[in-house]
Amino acid sequence: MKPRTIEQSKFELIFEIGGEGHSFPNLLRKTLLEEPAVEFAGYNIEHPLLASPIITLRTNRRQANVVLREALEKMLARTEEFRKKFKQSVSDHGFD
Repeated sequence: MKPRTIEQSKFELIFEIGGEGHSFPNLLRKTLLEEPAVEFAGYNIEHPLLASPIITLRTNRRQANVVLREALEKMLARTEEFRKKFKQSVSDHGFD
């Protein structure tokens, strides 16, 4: 994963994430849209085999880079929670 900023202002951020398909940017988009200050969050992949996702984030009252950082932290926390629950489920069913 190689992020590259394309455009940045206080309330808008456009960046590319090299080496990714649809999974990560779609999860990021959904997480960003949970924040009330987000006016728009979306991504585009010009060509599925040749291009990387371009993510656009626009906020109305909070700095875009702060909102992005919080969304990434939320995604990380959810991943850890999922990992713990999955490991417990595997253990509970004797698949250790």
